[in-house]
Amino acid sequence: MKGYEQQQGINYNETFASVVKPMSYKALFAIAAALDLEIEQMDIKTAFLYGNVQEDIFVEQPHGLGDDSGQVCKLNKALYGLKQSPRIWYKTLSQFLHEAGFTPLDADHSVFIKDSTYIAIYVDNLLLIGPDKADIKQIKDQLSQRFSMTDLGPVAFYLGMTVTRDWKNRIL
Repeated sequence: MKGYEQQQGINYNETFASVVKPMSYKALFAIAAALDLEIEQMDIKTAFLYGNVQEDIFVEQPHGLGDDSGQVCKLNKALYGLKQSPRIWYKTLSQFLHEAGFTPLDADHSVFIKDSTYIAIYVDNLLLIGPDKADIKQIKDQLSQRFSMTDLGPVAFYLGMTVTRDWKNRIL
């Protein structure tokens, strides 16, 4: 079975992709500008592969692998293209953030908060907003110990927008 051929009620449960709401990241940008908070970005490499599949999911063997006997593979890890993968990935990441002391906002479960530090999730892209670079570096180090990450540094481009900052006038 190919991921895109799954049928509702037959071979997959609920699906979900963690996508921060536009009003949420706009509010976070406004808060960051007003309070002089740092805004950094990280990208998680091969995010879906960190999630363990809890149900029985079988897929065809990749073409060119072995014989054409019709045998299938049982998945242990979530794969790109599988409808359950974004939900499994969110569960993996949110559990990690919870253990690090973050809690999701009731208004947007893709935004996590701990004290005055925020993490906004857009699938495998994280926006980290906090009072100083040391706090953000500590969070980045924690994340990098668990996941393979690309540190994108201070936000410059986010969801199709170029982001520039005028620190003196508190304008973003």
